[in-house]
Amino acid sequence: MSATTRWEYWTAERSEELNTLGSEGWELVGVTAVEGKERFYLKRPLPSLREQITLDQRKQVLSASGGGTGE
Repeated sequence: MSATTRWEYWTAERSEELNTLGSEGWELVGVTAVEGKERFYLKRPLPSLREQITLDQRKQVLSASGGGTGE
């Protein structure tokens, strides 16, 4: 049985956000324009359970040491 990629999705309303989102791993997959207002649709793979646990542990350690959230 092969692993299926799970995705998380995001919408943005300003094109100025796209470079930042791209550097965070988001991929632009669609754009709509309604009444002159653009909306950008993005996706990125969800981290595996192992990666998510590691990220959560890192945030906890940094928060406990006063180092912020690590983001």
